[in-house]
Amino acid sequence: MDTELVPAAGDVGLLEARAEFAAAFRAASLHGFTEGIDNHFSLMVPGAEDRFWLNPFGPDWSELRASELLTVTRDGDLVEGDGAWERSAFVIHRAVHLARPRARCVFHTHMPYATAVSMTETGLDTRASQNAMLFHGRIARVPFGGIAHDADQGSDIAAAVGADTAVVFLDNHGVLVIGASVADAWHMLYFLERACRMQVLARSTGDPLVRVPAAVAQQTADRWASSAHAEALFAAVRRELDRRLPGYDG
Repeated sequence: MDTELVPAAGDVGLLEARAEFAAAFRAASLHGFTEGIDNHFSLMVPGAEDRFWLNPFGPDWSELRASELLTVTRDGDLVEGDGAWERSAFVIHRAVHLARPRARCVFHTHMPYATAVSMTETGLDTRASQNAMLFHGRIARVPFGGIAHDADQGSDIAAAVGADTAVVFLDNHGVLVIGASVADAWHMLYFLERACRMQVLARSTGDPLVRVPAAVAQQTADRWASSAHAEALFAAVRRELDRRLPGYDG
């Protein structure tokens, strides 16, 4: 095992980063964003450009701890941790991190409402709700190519990620959310599911959607992006976890 990036007792930065990342898994469980023991998140290791943290395959996310996270190189070598990762997790996350250095944190889920929207021809309407406007001009779609066990499938996903892409809808499958930090990725994951839920509910009425002009949607997206909402939201999430699902930082 390469101990270079194993946090020492005094390395508060790495320890806190691992704890923050572990909190995201428990938060996803708390909010119903998980699907069994499947799905996966990744975070580039602070100070290292050639490896990332990934969740092991097997634990329920409600029980995952910071000490159980795996450190994996882009070549697929396990640097730290015990256990194995799911094949598609490595394929997808490696490809996105390689293709877009700004993709520090990547979340992949099969959240129910976002997945439902991934099954529709129109996808998410970013002019239909305030929450959806957060993603205006920031969405990509990738046709379903089966379970992503092959490098080419990872490359197809990475190729869809543009400079401003925040969300990739994997048709008939689920979503990828790409953030500059754990808090940023969580902020988008949370509001993506809320936006998709609102759209599904609105369409279930049978009435046509009321849509704002594209300029209004863009202005709203810009204001969302310039706020400090993400950090405040994730801090609140961690306080809730400390009350309801403590121990993620162990």
